[in-house]
Amino acid sequence: MDNVITTKQKILISAADLFASNGYTETSVRDIATAVGIKPASLYNHFSSKEEILLLMLNDYANNTRIMVNNPELPFVLKNNPTVEGILECMHLSFPAQTDEYYSKVLNVIFHEQHRNEDVRKIVVKVILDIEEYIERIFVELKKLNVIHHDANPDFWKKTASSLIYTLPSRIMLGIGQESPEFIGMDLINLLRCMFEMVLKINNITDNKVL
Repeated sequence: MDNVITTKQKILISAADLFASNGYTETSVRDIATAVGIKPASLYNHFSSKEEILLLMLNDYANNTRIMVNNPELPFVLKNNPTVEGILECMHLSFPAQTDEYYSKVLNVIFHEQHRNEDVRKIVVKVILDIEEYIERIFVELKKLNVIHHDANPDFWKKTASSLIYTLPSRIMLGIGQESPEFIGMDLINLLRCMFEMVLKINNITDNKVL
């Protein structure tokens, strides 16, 4: 999101916070308007309904994922920095650091609402497939750079990455972060960092080429 946050963006951010904390069904338009600091009638100038807020929020997430998949900068970033941090930089091209908390909440909302809403389930499928496609792109580039073995199979790792992203909201919902010291403060980016460290170590061409 831009540095200057519009009222519409404030509504989405507040809605994500409330949907993740209290549940979509339990959150009213009045609750969202109060959190933003506007009147309910003013909120309707931006959205026609609470469902429209939800679907725009989730479609925005899915569209950002698709932008990331198609980003032409990926080969150049990896060429300059073919390490775990370089990979994470590629994954952050459309998810700036300042929005990590927002997107974590959106993931939480996705986890809850996919069981009740067919439209949300369709968005979830699209996001998972796009993430897997992007992980595969990363593998292709790392092979071209001779960072990992050319016979390394991306299928396992791309499914692992999408599973991590899919599982994060359930960890948040269950409060595992508070109860398990090794996961305190470990957000989505750190989970992905651990996975990519494993990818490079296992598939490394030499013992000391990477990391």
